[in-house]
Amino acid sequence: MSENTFRPGSNFKEAVCIDAMRIFDSCSAQDCLEDLAFTFNAEDSSLIDDAAYIKTQSIDVTDVNFSISPVAFNQGFYSVDVTYNFRGQIEVFNGENTPPVVVYGNALFTKKVILYGSDGGTQRFVSDTGLVTTPESPTTGCACCKSLCTLPTASVSLVEPMCLDTKLTAPDPETGERTVLITIGLFAMISLSRPVPLMVPVYDYCVPGKECTSSSGTPCEMFEQIDFPVGEFFPRSLENNGCMNRCNNSPEQAES
Repeated sequence: MSENTFRPGSNFKEAVCIDAMRIFDSCSAQDCLEDLAFTFNAEDSSLIDDAAYIKTQSIDVTDVNFSISPVAFNQGFYSVDVTYNFRGQIEVFNGENTPPVVVYGNALFTKKVILYGSDGGTQRFVSDTGLVTTPESPTTGCACCKSLCTLPTASVSLVEPMCLDTKLTAPDPETGERTVLITIGLFAMISLSRPVPLMVPVYDYCVPGKECTSSSGTPCEMFEQIDFPVGEFFPRSLENNGCMNRCNNSPEQAES
């Protein structure tokens, strides 16, 4: 047990009130986004139209947007629209013995959930602690808009998206354009929370249990202190080789 671990019933000093975000409701989501169409700029689109085959290197979530609205006739519940912005890194092969060209595409996916977010009929005003208050420029005002103060705060936690499949469609008979369709596996947790005052027990101030070390040695001396990375020199097992993070698309997979 570390020195900073709280032990209920021991060394209790006082109860203090803190302002914290309380999660009122949350849900877990396991979504398979089948054949999600990715868009590219004009230059990258022309490369894809002439590709022999493509390979998806990685899928990242670059941004998440929320839209929260109360559910009619169901007080305390809210409809939450979560929009994920995906960015795909794709290798384009022209069928010749040349290195692939890396292009980047984007796609959107919106998921709607209904969660309990409790009631909030009060306005909340907080000071902007990032500003320096002076007599010439005093800090005033609210850090959030009045229309949003009664809504709960939505948040999402997710793991790295899994690339499950990649398809390159056949050229369109009229335009000759081709579409990149990627199937993505996504694990996420969506929550609704509000700032509330909570009473918590205090045992003592949190004091670090170790001293800060300085890097006063030479680069070689610091290098010698690093453990030899034995695991980097041996293949990982089949369960941990990350095959699911790569999607290969051969010419035979093109859809007609």
